[in-house]
Amino acid sequence: MSNPMVTVLMPNHNGGKTIAESIRSVLTQTLIDFELLIVEDASTDQSRQVIASFDDPRIRVLPFEKNEHICLALNVGLWDAKGKYIARLDSDDCWYPEKLEKQIRYMEAHPECGASFTWVNVIDEEGRQLNAKQSMFVELFRAHNRPREQWLHDFFHSGSALCHPSAVFPTSLARELGGYRNSLVQIQDYDMWVRIAKKRELYVFEEPMMNYRHAMKGGNVSEPNVPNTIRSHYETYNVIRRYFDDMADDEFIRCFGQDFKIQGTTDHEGILCEQALLLLEPLFWGHIGKLAGMDRLAELLDQESTRIMLRERYGITQMNYYELTSSRALQMEDDHFIINQCSRRQLLRALLKKTLHKHPLMLKLYRKVFR
Repeated sequence: MSNPMVTVLMPNHNGGKTIAESIRSVLTQTLIDFELLIVEDASTDQSRQVIASFDDPRIRVLPFEKNEHICLALNVGLWDAKGKYIARLDSDDCWYPEKLEKQIRYMEAHPECGASFTWVNVIDEEGRQLNAKQSMFVELFRAHNRPREQWLHDFFHSGSALCHPSAVFPTSLARELGGYRNSLVQIQDYDMWVRIAKKRELYVFEEPMMNYRHAMKGGNVSEPNVPNTIRSHYETYNVIRRYFDDMADDEFIRCFGQDFKIQGTTDHEGILCEQALLLLEPLFWGHIGKLAGMDRLAELLDQESTRIMLRERYGITQMNYYELTSSRALQMEDDHFIINQCSRRQLLRALLKKTLHKHPLMLKLYRKVFR
């Protein structure tokens, strides 16, 4: 197929037990104008044999000789894709038959939309559907639609509640943005949705259109273990520290004016001060943006005009900054994040408490389950 409507982009590393079901869910879509591009990321299991067992001209395989992980695999596929749209799917998840058709119909009718998503049903390794007590993703991936400015506000304060393998977005837009950032593993999708939302609207189909697999025994990239959790902290800081870099003053006011220390601020130097102070506030990962806020404050204190503004308008002096720089920044605030050994249940409880404090309904559910 020289110019399909959609490239279904599926990275795979050792997904031999589930990839056949994932492939079948693509091949049985009611929309048939697609290619399935599988980036085979140097699997050591039976994945390649399973893929080869499918005889369909819409399937293409890009094999890696060495394991490169998800972002490089996605980027290689993104630039090799022939479709007008990218539809993401992982090799352990599967779609319902009309998913692709519904999303593409919407995207074609709404060119202002930069990405569309769906709700999901959550299943375990054996394909059993999980409820909200068994998996946090049941409620997490039930995001509701909102204006673009609200998405940007909520991404900053609360993280993402959008399911990556449900996403469909224009290939040209993803390429324009430079693709996925190869430095990210845990939150490569969160970073992409932020960058898309700065340019286009987002839309969520508020109905389940796929099965999302939550590996209850671990083994996937989102498993809540110590290395993944520590990496998530650093990756989140990396994204948050540049969150406002390409945001015009008027857009920042629309997105974050409600959070301003001085309501009604519109002057550019005041906006710079508001951005620095906002970065110092606790976010969904705790004080993950604190170091970025300290860097911003240092720059403002080194400029005479903003130094005076911080003193006279906000009551902040270089003495306050010296006190701030003597405190810890970017620390793992829960003991479970820094010890070498802990049970999955201990780590999950610590992770959930830190992540869910911005989601009251989910936090209430958490406390009921782990009381």
